[in-house]
Amino acid sequence: MREVMQLLEMGHRVALVGGGEALRALAQAANELKEGRRTSHPELVLFPTWGELQDYADHDPAGGDLQPLVDLVDTHGTTTILQAIDQLDDDEHTAEVTVSTAHKAKGREWPRVRIADDFTPPPDSDEHDGKGQPLPGPIDEGEARLAYVAVTRARHRLDVGGPRVDQPPPDGSPA
Repeated sequence: MREVMQLLEMGHRVALVGGGEALRALAQAANELKEGRRTSHPELVLFPTWGELQDYADHDPAGGDLQPLVDLVDTHGTTTILQAIDQLDDDEHTAEVTVSTAHKAKGREWPRVRIADDFTPPPDSDEHDGKGQPLPGPIDEGEARLAYVAVTRARHRLDVGGPRVDQPPPDGSPA
């Protein structure tokens, strides 16, 4: 959504793969929590307040999946998010830019693809290179597969500003 908002601010017509209704529902649920009301949204129903959701996302390892939502809402506010969703182009063919998650990009291709910088980097290992810099540790297989999907969506041009694709998996096999 951060990418969508930046592109809209630059004046582009933007489509979101799968549309914005799931994000709209999350933003509305976040707004309910921020207003001190409970929400019936299935992903947020357990939280009585926005503060408790923030605390869970910040401090509980299981809350990591909700951290991007919390960061987005805390940075931009629900009103701005909902306004951005209202500006989305419903038709990818008339949009100038299509934004997708790597998961939703499976099986699709575009002429040009830019990878965002939000892939989870591998943890540092105990080993260091010749300059004393820590070397990356083992790469999570699921993350490697997802990065593979992302970088193979481009037909003609790929901007790999996000994930590092210059290192083979630890066992030397293709991702």
